[in-house]
Amino acid sequence: MTSTLTLSFGSVTVERVEGTKPWVTAYELTGPRVKGIIEIAPMYDEPRVPGSSGETVFELLPSAFEVAYGRNTWSRGGVSGTLEVLGSRLTDSAIVHADQGDWNFSIRRIQTGIGDYPAPEGAKSRTREIIKALIELHRRDRALVHEKAATFARSRRLDRLNVIELEYRQVDAMLRAIQARHANLQQRKALMAGERSFETAIGQAAPKTGGTWTLGPAVPAFGAAAQ
Repeated sequence: MTSTLTLSFGSVTVERVEGTKPWVTAYELTGPRVKGIIEIAPMYDEPRVPGSSGETVFELLPSAFEVAYGRNTWSRGGVSGTLEVLGSRLTDSAIVHADQGDWNFSIRRIQTGIGDYPAPEGAKSRTREIIKALIELHRRDRALVHEKAATFARSRRLDRLNVIELEYRQVDAMLRAIQARHANLQQRKALMAGERSFETAIGQAAPKTGGTWTLGPAVPAFGAAAQ
């Protein structure tokens, strides 16, 4: 499948090619001083819930994308690109959310012997424009997006289940402790709130008294005359 992106600096031809993993979509780009491959992988967008103690949003299917435009050593989705823009060989990837509003991603270039550092401004602006246009093109194929998201979800199912089960055991233990404490406090509350039960309990706590002993007549000392 071949498409054309009409961008501010000219037209870029985009051809979908085979990805490196079943959930990865790869695009080969050719245009004015632009060439190389960008890989796109689904990514879960599960931020922490505001005001909670570590709770996160849960997604069954990933709604975000990891867009690898350059060499990407630490990719979560296993994606890596080879894009070269204005002579700069790029490195890294960008995370694009479903409601992405800011497209000013950090764009870095490879420098032999140094590692990587920020790309020149021209390469940055072109790469950001390419990423935005390519994601819009990618999203138009809703069947493909769903297929890749489902494939990624299946690949992550057991790992995610292990994490959920671990947290479930922890929460279940806390819940049982809270339930036991709740039952104990409920008993105390009932005892202290009811005047009758309160007085009954006080009466039941009183010491138990034994029977009354009655003494008989005094016994005379040995050898003394009986009275």
